[in-house]
Amino acid sequence: MGLEGYRRSVSETKRASILNAGRLHFLSKGYNGAAIADIAREADVSTATLYKHFTSKEELFAAVVNGAYPDDEYLATAQQTDLEEFMVGLLQHYLRAHFEGQVNTLLRIVIAEVPSAPQLAQDMFERFITLRYRQLEQLADHLVAQGKLKPHDTHYGVRLIGGVLKEYFIWPALFDAGMTLPEDAGKVVRRAVGDYLELYGVQQRPVSRRKKIGSG
Repeated sequence: MGLEGYRRSVSETKRASILNAGRLHFLSKGYNGAAIADIAREADVSTATLYKHFTSKEELFAAVVNGAYPDDEYLATAQQTDLEEFMVGLLQHYLRAHFEGQVNTLLRIVIAEVPSAPQLAQDMFERFITLRYRQLEQLADHLVAQGKLKPHDTHYGVRLIGGVLKEYFIWPALFDAGMTLPEDAGKVVRRAVGDYLELYGVQQRPVSRRKKIGSG
């Protein structure tokens, strides 16, 4: 490893350490309660070094939230598998991030800061809610172009299926910190995908595949 490679490795290690320390502080103290100096100390770097990687506490928090979401590599498998199975896997991928990756907890922190830091809340909404929907719209548009979905209003379509996940899982979890994914989560996800494909899929799905979920 050359000198440049060594420096890059050290820089990446410090960045990872800052992100980990930031995540722990934000989760335990909230946004306002977390102090940059304490995060730098926990990461074993100077405050100046921290600011070389992240120019503000908001930028660090955004990076922590972004790191809790799954990467976009999963989207590349859309052409390599059955469409229904891909969509089920994608939605389960995001649900795991919310419950196992502590995204729900981070969202509670953002919501708690709305009165005192409305700009932070707006920025986070744009970066991690609106942006995610845009990515899904682009994916749906791509599948339409490939002939795997019927032409439709993808802006509405992705929110239709996303709304199911929010009503069943995300909203309840935001008001119940101890909530875990229910046992029938997979069935709910598959039902939502099935309903979406009945509306926008290019092949007619048999009605017998639709199953009642819970009491709703």
